[in-house]
Amino acid sequence: METGDWGPQAVGGGGRARRAAMAGLAGMATVTALSELGRRTIPGAPRAERLGVRGVRALARRAGRRLGRREAFRWAMAGEVLSNGAFYALAGLYPRPLAAGAVLGALAGAGAVLLPPRLGLGVRPTRRSGRTAAMAFGWYLAAGVAAGAVAWWLRPRGPAWSF
Repeated sequence: METGDWGPQAVGGGGRARRAAMAGLAGMATVTALSELGRRTIPGAPRAERLGVRGVRALARRAGRRLGRREAFRWAMAGEVLSNGAFYALAGLYPRPLAAGAVLGALAGAGAVLLPPRLGLGVRPTRRSGRTAAMAFGWYLAAGVAAGAVAWWLRPRGPAWSF
């Protein structure tokens, strides 16, 4: 490694597992940051965390437990962090991580908009309006692109890896 090299080796190597973990972290952090910023600053912003709380409470009820609001929120956030991190880590496993990240983000965005009513979690958190649905889709798409960009930056250099 030459002096001033800021490639994958500068951040600890370009191993596949590390690349996937870093991509997952980037995707999870992006969607979480966008959701929190939007929730605090944009009227009518998607409230995906409410979907998580509803899901956790439904699972707890099926297990014969009642969760308070804070406890359900904590479990939902833990689930979000783990599931989003694992999902976006997939971008780091493909030879074209930017494309993979974009596809993963689009799938997650579509799922966030289309699945909640079918799962009995309600429509309002992510489909209150067309604008809310577009923001939800866009935030997950941005997270996928961020995951893909990190995986691309950490990719091994060679003919099999490109955009």
